[in-house]
Amino acid sequence: MKEPLPVKTTRRKPAQSRALATAEAIQQAFVQLLVEHGYDKVSIRQVTTAAGVGIGSFYEYFASKEALAAVCIHLRIKRIAIEMSECIPATRDEALPARADALLNAQIRAPLAEPEQWSTLFQLERRVSGIDAYRKLYAEFVRLWAGLLASAPDWPADAPTEDAAFAVHATIYGLVSQALMTRPAPHDVAALRRLLRTAVHGYLSLIAPRAYRLYRFEF
Repeated sequence: MKEPLPVKTTRRKPAQSRALATAEAIQQAFVQLLVEHGYDKVSIRQVTTAAGVGIGSFYEYFASKEALAAVCIHLRIKRIAIEMSECIPATRDEALPARADALLNAQIRAPLAEPEQWSTLFQLERRVSGIDAYRKLYAEFVRLWAGLLASAPDWPADAPTEDAAFAVHATIYGLVSQALMTRPAPHDVAALRRLLRTAVHGYLSLIAPRAYRLYRFEF
């Protein structure tokens, strides 16, 4: 069985603006073709044609189609993590339910904005991402949730913060990825958002009931 490629698969880091634009054009073309045709039917030649670049430009930044796929997934997930990390200090004065709701929205905004793309990327993730890279990114999301919970003044002192953070992220990731991969398009993102809020806040209200009673949070 073919071993998954590690995430670090770019040949050259596109530091300059023109080079960065080229690399991004390649990634965008790949994702669009991926949605339209599926991974196995997309060739590097199709990607470069759609991106308006030459084959040589492709190999300046990506060692293979598998490498391009891994980078596309990794960068999109990292962008979500960055948005979430910015959300935590921005909501430090809010009550726990409001802070959790803001972090939840930051985590699901991109997948629910482009559900067809993310449905394809979630499927591809299992094919091209190695277990070490997967665990590292997963741990990063759990760390973000743990940081938010632990820093909330109304989070119970005896609450299992790490376990709660793991449960919340697993709930979000599982519901989003499975809903987008298994339910037919067009996806009812409003219904999925309601389901996510009910699941996350329902769980947190059991762990920190006083915070939810005081805030009178509506699911």
